[in-house]
Amino acid sequence: MGPLFERGEDGERLFAFIVDERHVGEDGTVHEGMMLTFADAFLGSAAHRGADGKTCVTLSLQASFLKGAKPGDLVVCHPKLERKTRAIIFVSGRFSVGDEDVMTATSLWKVIGER
Repeated sequence: MGPLFERGEDGERLFAFIVDERHVGEDGTVHEGMMLTFADAFLGSAAHRGADGKTCVTLSLQASFLKGAKPGDLVVCHPKLERKTRAIIFVSGRFSVGDEDVMTATSLWKVIGER
C-alpha cells in the first residue's frame, strides 16, 4: 500500500501517499480500493487520537469519489474530528491533490470497551 507519510502542520495531522503504478486501475487513475484503504487507515488514526488513545474499529466508512488521481500525484488526507461520544467517534476527511479534492469521506468508529 505504501509508502505512506504523516506530519503535523498548523496543529493538525496530515497523511499522504504518492500514487504509483501499483495503485492504479485500468483507467490509469488510483483504484478506489486504494483510496478506501488509505481512508480507513488514517481516519482511524484520527479516531484513535480522538478517543484519547483507546482502540477503535470501523463501524462505517462512506466515500464520494470526485476525481481520479494519477501516478506521481501526492494524495493528502485532511482528517477532521466531527464529534465524539464515550463510545462512538465521528471523523470526516478531505483527500486532495494540490488544491483540488479527489475524494471526501465520513466515518464512524466504535471505541472498544465503551458503551
